[in-house]
Amino acid sequence: MFANTLTVTVNAVAKVLTRVNQDNFGSTYVLKESDGEWKLQFRNSTEKGAPGVQDIDRHNMFLERTIYATTTVTEKYFSFTSTIRVRKSSDLTVLSQIVAGAITLLSAQTAGLIAGES
Repeated sequence: MFANTLTVTVNAVAKVLTRVNQDNFGSTYVLKESDGEWKLQFRNSTEKGAPGVQDIDRHNMFLERTIYATTTVTEKYFSFTSTIRVRKSSDLTVLSQIVAGAITLLSAQTAGLIAGES
């Protein structure tokens, strides 16, 4: 289980989110601010394989930012999601290396991806 609070640093500003829900397969963290809120969710599940095929463990992370509407500006919503999948017999060290590589690639390509490049 993760800590009761988790820190997400966005644009050099640390946002400390507090766990508001924990169940057997996930957790939710929230930070409410005067102009909006941050929400971070983790979910873990298993995808059942076809007969003779191993099940796949699935791990999701969702980070959402909502900026509340004002009398002059509409509500703004931003979201980032991540899914990690692995067959139960796979080497988790290799998976960790792949995830680290994907994060590095995403970091380098974020501006282009957001601009619609593919």
